[in-house]
Amino acid sequence: MLKAVKDAEKAALLNNMSVLISGEDSFGKELIARRIHSESQRRHKPFLTINTSGTAVDIAEMEIFGWKMDTSTGAKEDKTGILAKTNGGTLYIEDIAGLDNNLQTKLCKFIVEKKYRPLGSTRIIKSDTRVIASTSKKLSESVKKGNFREDLYKIFKSLEIKLPPLRELKEDLLPMASYLLDYYRKKYETGHKEFSATAIKFITGYDWPDNLRELSLAVKKAAILSDTPIIQHNDLILDVPSKYSIYEFLDEKLNKYLSDIGEIKTGGLYEAIISEVEKSLLAIVLRETKGNQLKSSKILGINRNTLRSKIKQYDIKS
Repeated sequence: MLKAVKDAEKAALLNNMSVLISGEDSFGKELIARRIHSESQRRHKPFLTINTSGTAVDIAEMEIFGWKMDTSTGAKEDKTGILAKTNGGTLYIEDIAGLDNNLQTKLCKFIVEKKYRPLGSTRIIKSDTRVIASTSKKLSESVKKGNFREDLYKIFKSLEIKLPPLRELKEDLLPMASYLLDYYRKKYETGHKEFSATAIKFITGYDWPDNLRELSLAVKKAAILSDTPIIQHNDLILDVPSKYSIYEFLDEKLNKYLSDIGEIKTGGLYEAIISEVEKSLLAIVLRETKGNQLKSSKILGINRNTLRSKIKQYDIKS
């Protein structure tokens, strides 16, 4: 991540060069683009964005280049495009691979000449706008398939910042999570919060397939909803049960027993753990069924009399 930040700072100094930020989805590529802008000589001028993946091709073209009033097309007034608004500043194009060939051609021409013509107009307009783009696709493959112009690719390829996925940044995960925790702790005034040993183990061991977005949401949830100042492993788990195994759950929950395993001189660890798990399971199911033993026994798949016996054995209050 330090390399990515340093690359962004270098890109900021190259004030006129177009930049490509590549990497998997949900990695805060716009944050890098904004950093490049804010560290450059253009920082006092506008930074505007357009997401081509959520915008129709014709709308994207009009938004970028603007258009001239033309009653024959239904345009009742002039529209100022982003290139005019960002003169001296930065245009950030999210998901540049989503541009169609025609728009790619016009964008390539603008980057080279710093001139463009609004739709429906014969007037050529100059704009000193820097273009930063992002992609989650391999543009080299798109070029081979004929879906992306090679000349436009070469322009961006000359200054590309690659953001590796979080699963390749194991040594960065804890500092990033700690930064996010401090941010959310201050934002929501939660008081002191810190990660437990098992939470740290989870943070650094999990692959975070949804990258920065997933890590940020997990830390935010934990900061706000954890019952104690010490954030546990389960506090970080988002509502995606399929991503977490029973093994990981037990590893976190039974940690206090496992940490003392070296001090146990006699047997009994198995019975102690099984009893704790069984007691907790019964108590949780009874709580969710509001003490309905018949319903609880059906959910658990055990005889009602067996459930009653267990409730008495563990002194479970329902």
